[in-house]
Amino acid sequence: MKLQALIDENQKNYYKMLVIVDNNQQHDRVISVLKGKGWTSYDVTKEILSLIEDVPEKKRKIRIGEKIKTWFNGLPDKVIFFDTNILYSPELGKLNPVGAFKYRSRTNEIIIFVEGHVSGNRIQYSEYGRPDYTEIDVSELIHVKMEEIDV
Repeated sequence: MKLQALIDENQKNYYKMLVIVDNNQQHDRVISVLKGKGWTSYDVTKEILSLIEDVPEKKRKIRIGEKIKTWFNGLPDKVIFFDTNILYSPELGKLNPVGAFKYRSRTNEIIIFVEGHVSGNRIQYSEYGRPDYTEIDVSELIHVKMEEIDV
């Protein structure tokens, strides 16, 4: 699939969030093409660590949602999120990248890179029984494996 065709299709979707399953850290292939077209990329792990550095450990699960919302409200309209695995952390309440940003994707265009195994309209992260295991419902979103994208 052509990257531009996916972006065009994504603009017509109610939730303008394109989920790319990338288990090989190839996000730079997409970012390098889109940077000159009005897109801005963010390393989510780096941003989250910065957001929670002044929050006591026991309060992180409670405050992380509001911190993410405040941070996101200051971002441009076209954003790319990569290195999102920190959000699965039990210490942060086992958020998932889709859930953390989906509410804003009605008004902002978002491309989000996640790791995991695609099973129909679900993405499974980690292994069943592990503390960070999560299943993400992507039935309302356009989702594709990185290997299927022609940049």
